[in-house]
Amino acid sequence: MMTVLTLSKETRNKIRWDAVVDDAQFELYIPKWRVPDPLPVRIFVEVSHAESANEWKRYDPLTPPSKEEDRNRPILALVERVCKQTKTVRFKPRGDPNNCEIGEPYIPFTLLPDPLADRVLIKVEWDLSGKGVS
Repeated sequence: MMTVLTLSKETRNKIRWDAVVDDAQFELYIPKWRVPDPLPVRIFVEVSHAESANEWKRYDPLTPPSKEEDRNRPILALVERVCKQTKTVRFKPRGDPNNCEIGEPYIPFTLLPDPLADRVLIKVEWDLSGKGVS
């Protein structure tokens, strides 16, 4: 199931999109080097079982995109459980934190394929159909 997150704020190095899902805040930070230009107002996020990660080995999350069209491709990030919160579970992406394509999301329980999952796959698709923010 895809969840729509809307542009929320910009920090020095990242952009945040968020949504309220079943009374829980879902926030996703993405480094600026990985975001298309113009900046999409909405993104579509899917959280699935990590076992399907083999399908997406062709993506190299450790290399910053070299061309604008590379920045437009979906993000596929394997994340691991850090801790359980009241309404969410905090995850962190695998790999070097300086090269990860997403930040450490707090995912609402209802979006998890299994509430006890230690690893999940996050897919981010950009809404490039509307006007972005330059």
